[in-house]
Amino acid sequence: MKSAYITVVGSMPVKFDLSQARKLGPIIGSSNNNKSVIFDFATVNSELNLQDMLNTEVFQQTNILTPENLYKKYLFFDQLSALPNFPGLKSFDIEQEKCSPQTLSLLLSVYLQKKVIFLLGYDISNPTELTRLKSIILANPDIKFMYICNPPRTYQLDDMPNGYCDTYIKFQELIDREK
Repeated sequence: MKSAYITVVGSMPVKFDLSQARKLGPIIGSSNNNKSVIFDFATVNSELNLQDMLNTEVFQQTNILTPENLYKKYLFFDQLSALPNFPGLKSFDIEQEKCSPQTLSLLLSVYLQKKVIFLLGYDISNPTELTRLKSIILANPDIKFMYICNPPRTYQLDDMPNGYCDTYIKFQELIDREK
């Protein structure tokens, strides 16, 4: 059975056993920030970070997705793929080569058409990142976006009809129920 869930691990450190999240569905890592788990997918748009990932054992079993310019330079690596052309990218004023890897991971999770996207370690303290996240949430009303954080919970997404915030404790409870 195909999972309705996907987890995006952003650019912030995560103090949670990410192998637990795998029980719900695939996990997308953002660049080389979290090296504690084998991701199903990882996005990167920096050549230096890509080189690090290609030389790090934990990423050997990860499908690494890059913008086309990097893919063409490193296409001889089996685990490397080019990022798809995301619909509406121009309307968001996002360039694959210049945005953050966590934004790329978020776009990939939407592209994969899951019903619920969990955001762990996703940095929303940067106003640009928060604005992009909210724009993507609004453009995808059929997807639930769950921002997972430590207490106290943030209220940054409360104005979004399909954006929610909850704690790691509640996230673990969902994982335990879905087993």
